[in-house]
Amino acid sequence: MKKIFLVVLLLQAIRLNAQHPFNVIREEMKIPMRDGVKLGAIVYMPEQEGKFPALIYRTPYGATDYDSYAEFPLKAAKQGYMVFLVDVRGRYMSEGEFEAYRSEKKDGYDLIEWVGTSTHCNGKVATYGGSYPGIVQWLALSQSPPHLVAAAPEMTPIGSHHFMFYGGAFSHPWLDWFIPYILADKRKRASDPSGTWNADVADAEWAASDRRKWYGYRPLQDIPMLKRYAPEFYEWLKHPDESEWWDFLNVEHDFAKMKAPVFLESGWYDAAYGPDGATRGFNKMRTEGGSQDAKKNTTLILGPWNHTSLNTRKTKFGEIQFGESAGMDYDAELLRWFDKILKGDINKSTLPAVSIFVMGANKWRAENEWPLSRAVPTSFYLHSSGKVTVDKTDGMLNQILPTEEKKDSYVFDPANPMWDVSYEKSYPYDQRDIENRKDVLVYTSAPLDQEIEVTGEIAAELFVSSSAKDTDFSITLCDVYPDGKSINLSGLDAGYLRMRYRNGYEKQELMNPGEVYKIRIGKLYTSNLFKKEHRIRLYVTSSKAPHYDPNPNTGTEIATERNLVPATNTIYHEKKFTSKLILPVIPKTKE
Repeated sequence: MKKIFLVVLLLQAIRLNAQHPFNVIREEMKIPMRDGVKLGAIVYMPEQEGKFPALIYRTPYGATDYDSYAEFPLKAAKQGYMVFLVDVRGRYMSEGEFEAYRSEKKDGYDLIEWVGTSTHCNGKVATYGGSYPGIVQWLALSQSPPHLVAAAPEMTPIGSHHFMFYGGAFSHPWLDWFIPYILADKRKRASDPSGTWNADVADAEWAASDRRKWYGYRPLQDIPMLKRYAPEFYEWLKHPDESEWWDFLNVEHDFAKMKAPVFLESGWYDAAYGPDGATRGFNKMRTEGGSQDAKKNTTLILGPWNHTSLNTRKTKFGEIQFGESAGMDYDAELLRWFDKILKGDINKSTLPAVSIFVMGANKWRAENEWPLSRAVPTSFYLHSSGKVTVDKTDGMLNQILPTEEKKDSYVFDPANPMWDVSYEKSYPYDQRDIENRKDVLVYTSAPLDQEIEVTGEIAAELFVSSSAKDTDFSITLCDVYPDGKSINLSGLDAGYLRMRYRNGYEKQELMNPGEVYKIRIGKLYTSNLFKKEHRIRLYVTSSKAPHYDPNPNTGTEIATERNLVPATNTIYHEKKFTSKLILPVIPKTKE
């Protein structure tokens, strides 16, 4: 009997030693939160003895759905990681009630600590994911979970108010989020047969519907389809000012608590909050992070991508071919970075502090900082003879200070807003149809006699007035090719300001009709090489639908306003009012 037992032990040892390092185990489990609610998870891990670092992906879109197509979990498990794919509270496999973002700070902390102390984890936990799976990482970081040693929030904001009210205007694409992605599972949980329970079907139905009428629905607070299953939408509308009410989704003041380094990534055509969140998050981690590790090992990547579009083969976006270098193997880069931070393999990841893709040159460049200290803020002044609305060649951009010039006025009708055809996934495309509108002012430089690189935050200082007590202004920067096509250099939702928030988002200040105000519109980020014979173009208008609710121009509470009133809006460019575009120009290096 003793001999048989020894043989069994020997066979077990042989089997363990013979396990192939690529073999992976997949399990499903429930993970308890502090209040007893259990989150459903899919777990991958190497089929071998030992303890492993763990990676967590939290999603409201269905861990099972992500598991059906994502390659990263298997790649990571084969490389020696445990990978937890977790449905957030109230979604799919998880218990509880879902209210967007409300529970993610506490649940993030509890989940990370449960995983970090679980049987097969070596105590080191990291997180990854983009968009909603990205912002939940910032929220967890703000709670300082002891076992969290790295995070990779991709294409996501760090704040709350400008997520819902970018530039002070309400973000309409929340309709495009709740209706196709959130409501189907809510109906299923409620056994509600009034609509589909399948998210893919809901997405197709919404895409085929007359969405434009819902984007134009007034008043905003009475939009009917979200009343039952997304009451938070209406709560957001009730809080248009930046305030403590938004703290459930804000981490801007919490960076001293964040001890884990972060791997940040966004794209020039990402949603406006993406590059803003990535660049500001990078700087806050490097200057305010709660450990030297966080300050030293945080890294930033900015490429020619739109929201969640990044993949190895993606080299063309919209109408522009950016070349083979534009694609990036994100999975490989992220795993190498995780190996460096979680496994101590300092030679695995060789990424610089900052990687930027310079469009036009179509090349990657390593940097040590953001913004680039060598960038020179360069003013290009607006000029015209006052005919820009009817003659699109009348508006000029140059470095000459204006003297006495006629102002440019246009009528902004919120019932007929500027419309961005790329609103679902922003991309570069010819803007001439937009620029030919009478409510769009276009200012263009002469053909360049030498190339100019612009990398950083784009801003415009404008002197404006309106016939209304409140209205909007927006800017777009374009690269005009020799054949005339005018290509936007960021997503069109960037560069926006609601005038009642011109002095800050904490309180509303209406205008005096006809009074001239100096405003600054910024938070538009890009990197582009304007080639010789190309031209630099700025266009100014007062709407970017359906990204934002068009301002009704009444000066009343926007969420409850039913009426839309046209406004005459004016841009001034003269000796007293020197409206200008400010570009971060990178000096040419000597050959």
